[in-house]
Amino acid sequence: MNAVFCHGVMSPQDDWATREFNSVKGWKYWLQFQIEKDRDIVMQMPQFPHAHVNLMKYDEWEQIMDRQDINPDTILIGHSAGGGFILKYMARHPELHVRQIILVAPYLDTENYQPFGFYRDFELSNDIIKRTSGGADIMISDDDDFYILNSFNKIVNKMPDIRVHKFTGRGHFVCDKLPEVLDLIK
Repeated sequence: MNAVFCHGVMSPQDDWATREFNSVKGWKYWLQFQIEKDRDIVMQMPQFPHAHVNLMKYDEWEQIMDRQDINPDTILIGHSAGGGFILKYMARHPELHVRQIILVAPYLDTENYQPFGFYRDFELSNDIIKRTSGGADIMISDDDDFYILNSFNKIVNKMPDIRVHKFTGRGHFVCDKLPEVLDLIK
């Protein structure tokens, strides 16, 4: 079994080049350590190019994702823009079957702000969940921003079989550990 983690993006004022690797700066590193140590699941964490809100291009991300080992034993985990990307990727690759999808505060640009149309040209469908053996989960916090809450509502309305996990006061799940994701992995 393996997992692929799709990260989110930064605001245009943030500079990706100045960020340093630090394994305690994000729950994805904590999660990778936990599942590789305790569950013998290898987690790939591809770094997608142009990971800024207004610079991301779907085709570039898709090329990176195409190089990952995605098979019926794969768990896809996405945070923020990475969660929305997973949904579009699965919709545009109907031949793919995976073990499970976990979306943490996913973003879909429901307001069409993305100048390159990153989230356009695909339909959300419950069929995506039907192509998993373990189902799909979505996590949301009541105090996340308007754009994430709108994306959440769109996903839940279009994908009624998704398992919903609601939290209070967790914001955009920017933290060092997120054991709730570990608990969802089947």
